[in-house]
Amino acid sequence: MDNLIKEYLDYIENKRKLSSNTVSSYSLDLKKYKDYLDENNIDVREVVETDILNYLVELEKNNVSVSTIARMTSSIKSFHDYLFFSRVCETDPAKNIKKPKIKKEAVEILTEEEIEALLNFENLDSDKLKRDKAIFEVLYGTGMKVSELIDLDLEDVDFTMGNITCSSSKNKRVIPLIDVTKKYLEMYVYEARENIASEGESALFVSALGRRFTRQGLWKIIKKYSKKANINKNINPTMLRHSFAIHMINKGANIASVNKILGNTNLASIQSYLNCIDQNMRKEMNLRHPRR
Repeated sequence: MDNLIKEYLDYIENKRKLSSNTVSSYSLDLKKYKDYLDENNIDVREVVETDILNYLVELEKNNVSVSTIARMTSSIKSFHDYLFFSRVCETDPAKNIKKPKIKKEAVEILTEEEIEALLNFENLDSDKLKRDKAIFEVLYGTGMKVSELIDLDLEDVDFTMGNITCSSSKNKRVIPLIDVTKKYLEMYVYEARENIASEGESALFVSALGRRFTRQGLWKIIKKYSKKANINKNINPTMLRHSFAIHMINKGANIASVNKILGNTNLASIQSYLNCIDQNMRKEMNLRHPRR
């Protein structure tokens, strides 16, 4: 089964062009699935629907979250779909299995004042401060995912045209840079990056080791500055992405255009932003209406 998983992961990475983050998640999910099959002496070619359902029930009994089970179900369904169409298996035992419904959590965002506090660097007198400032400006200025930012290469930035190419995910797109984002990104690239990056490193943003950032490394930087800004929220990169989207829409931006900039391909994302805006409008009405 190890070889089948390896072939499948190669397929979704190189043929379907799924992001490295997605491939990594599927890899972990399928390893756990394989362990379960091995423990129960089940050959992957002989798996039936009941075997998969029993595995999912076991996950639930172990208090695995609904969102994680939903993702693992997707991994298993996609894997068996691949085995069936590759003629490794005669049937697809996961075909009729449905993902558990996930309760939609409210989109949490930062206020514009909190964004200002987070992006307010008192000075930029070191290479790392210039780098960190540029990271925040790009995250909030473009709305890209942290995985996309980490995968950016120096050559993805075109200062002449004033844009940045996000090509690491399946939703490749060119995002315009507003003046303030361009200003601090140029400062980092021309004044700081060369002093931090290891020789031959292609990554746009590099860690203290001179190499491409990891997700964990970038997360630590975000936590560090949110603490400095005294923001009492569990800030993460996704929150910056949501804040960018909703602040843009609040300022009158076209929802379809914002979704295109973000690289979203489903209506659920748009709906979550609209729901958040509706809640904000209701709150403003209750607070500001002269007849309240």
